[in-house]
Amino acid sequence: MEKFVEKFNIFDLFAMLMPGIASLCALSGVMVFKYYEIWKRADSEKYIVFFVLTYVYGLFLHEIGNFFDKKFLYKILYGGEPRKIFLLEEFQEQIWESEAQYNNACSIRKYLKKYIDFKELKHVSKKDVNYLMFAYCLNKCEMLNLTNKVDRMLAISEMARSLFWGCCFAICMDVYFIATFSSNNIFLWIEMLLFFSLSIVFINRKKRFEQFYIRILIRYFIIYEKSQNKK
Repeated sequence: MEKFVEKFNIFDLFAMLMPGIASLCALSGVMVFKYYEIWKRADSEKYIVFFVLTYVYGLFLHEIGNFFDKKFLYKILYGGEPRKIFLLEEFQEQIWESEAQYNNACSIRKYLKKYIDFKELKHVSKKDVNYLMFAYCLNKCEMLNLTNKVDRMLAISEMARSLFWGCCFAICMDVYFIATFSSNNIFLWIEMLLFFSLSIVFINRKKRFEQFYIRILIRYFIIYEKSQNKK
């Protein structure tokens, strides 16, 4: 069991296992009035099955989150994929807290000239160039082991995203049970309202920590490059 736990990294824990546990518990709360007796009669192995199911469900929520991010959620939250628009002036307010932060971030271009030949990219779209620059910044920071805090921000963001979709699915189950079995069940109506409120909290949390992820990563890269230039 210890070896199994050791294989879990920060993304497994925050982005998949914890959201899976929380979301599956939420679904269990929705279905408890209907299937509680079946759960009660099951053997002790049900807890092992539940643990496995939480990870699988968390993995499902994570993949669903990735899919919907690219399909429409990035467009709604930012106007486009953050890694592609983070240096576009028209989207600066979606990523950066101030114009000073944005202007400072734009300085990465001069540091990346030693890695990227921008003359060869003059016919490439600005979004694709931004994506390439972000990838170089990320790879450089990873090589220098500067991404501990950055990884935490990303993991928290992805956990919030998975919990958002977990709440959405729980709401769908509430609607199904209200329409099919018990339209007068006050508990289901209150629960649905609670999940709706939580979904708003989680989607805002996803965006906030995604912004932190980009800001901190770019700041680390610039600080490192400036320190190297002074040597």
